[in-house]
Amino acid sequence: MTTTLDSRRSGTLDGKLGDAIDDRVADALEDYITEGRLDGRIRPRRSPQGLAALVAAGVAAVLLPWCLILAATLPSTYQAGHWKLTWIGLDCGTAIAAGLTAYLLHKRNRYAALTAMAAGTLLTADAWFDVSTASASFDRTLSLTEALLLELPLAVCAFVVAARELKRQ
Repeated sequence: MTTTLDSRRSGTLDGKLGDAIDDRVADALEDYITEGRLDGRIRPRRSPQGLAALVAAGVAAVLLPWCLILAATLPSTYQAGHWKLTWIGLDCGTAIAAGLTAYLLHKRNRYAALTAMAAGTLLTADAWFDVSTASASFDRTLSLTEALLLELPLAVCAFVVAARELKRQ
């Protein structure tokens, strides 16, 4: 017994929905042909978000093996130049991001979400580097205490502010 797709769908809600979808696809295909955009290949439209996702995936694909290479080749200790400049720069960047977030929140500016994310990320990085570079003594205890009681809770607050601001928009 041979039936056509139309005869199986006729008179049902499913059939009407299928017909509507078929009509929309036919209209879109006709637009592509009319505008000369159909060259025999069907390809998805590129969106800025799709390209950004592709770039982010590429960065992750390169950095993950790079982390393994660094783990195998970096020395355990290293004498760092510009130590003061590094820490002052990180703390100044964090202060600027936090201050700018406060200003933008006061002005009800939507970009506060971006500066809050930056502040939270810098606070997290500061905690990580404080703890991981501290010598095994009172310095490490102080760094760990500061990270757990100040920097990481403030980073969480900054991330919560950013999420709230994104939802508000």
